[in-house]
Amino acid sequence: MYLLKFEPILKEVIWGGEQLCYFKDILPRRKSIGESWEISTVPNLLSVVSDGEFAGMTLVDLIKQEKANLLGKKIYSQDSDTLPLLFKFMNTKDKCSVQVHPNDEQAMCMHQCKGKTEMWYIIDAEPGAELISGFSKEMSEAECRKAIAEGTLNDVLMHHKVKAGDVFYIPAGRIHALGGGLLLSEIQQSSDVTYRVYDYNRKDAQGGMRQLHVDEAMAVLDFSYVPKEKMCKSVAADMSESVSLIESPYFKVNLLQIKSDREMDYSKLDSFVVYMCTKGSCLLSADGGEFVSLKQGESLLIPAYMSQLRIKSASEETKILETYVD
Repeated sequence: MYLLKFEPILKEVIWGGEQLCYFKDILPRRKSIGESWEISTVPNLLSVVSDGEFAGMTLVDLIKQEKANLLGKKIYSQDSDTLPLLFKFMNTKDKCSVQVHPNDEQAMCMHQCKGKTEMWYIIDAEPGAELISGFSKEMSEAECRKAIAEGTLNDVLMHHKVKAGDVFYIPAGRIHALGGGLLLSEIQQSSDVTYRVYDYNRKDAQGGMRQLHVDEAMAVLDFSYVPKEKMCKSVAADMSESVSLIESPYFKVNLLQIKSDREMDYSKLDSFVVYMCTKGSCLLSADGGEFVSLKQGESLLIPAYMSQLRIKSASEETKILETYVD
């Protein structure tokens, strides 16, 4: 195997914008791209290898072929032929729906799949941009239903002003929504189960009201209050070479700042590693192999059996999100 890149899966949505096309250097420019699924084994949205010997092969087929060499022994024994995580770049021109996701137990019971815990890393934000994470006070199911019915749910949600470098961890059960004017990376469990709670009375492409899933949401919502200062972590502009962003049972995410050549040792890690480049560019070589480029807006998967990675800086400042399971 080798360092793997995949064809991005671009999704047009009513809240999407143009910024992803510029960020990823996609031509022709398109006006409503909200998501670029970078690495996915979600059914019907499978990533396809973009180059090299395995070009044209789906990630699922490649995992079936390479097994633990690609995923890691422990991960392969648990997840078999799927990647346990899903990686996206997102751009919101307009605000997204207010929503919630089930946990593993709930999702398995209702949908025979995994739940969805996720995290957001804000790459860029327009002045005044915000997002929603959690309730602004302790709530009950009855109070929440009443707020939805009366159109006052927005008044009891916790709004956060955001800037580049902000990090939010969204555990399953937490109510949340992205606001407009954001460019971000989303790293999550490999699940596409979403319960839409409120959508600002928007209509779909056919002119009908967008479907809500209130009853399903009530069954999985965490109505507790979490203080605002515990919701967000901010990365300083003068960060060190490596900063831990998230440590959870589902994924560990670090932000690497590449200012000079570096060597990474993954010999003691029993997991694949994914790099998402959020700024700049670099060259990567694994176990003495050929160098491959990684630039802003691109993602790359390092198979689990590879142990030594060399990084050559190709721009003045390069930032990479490093994700693995531990």
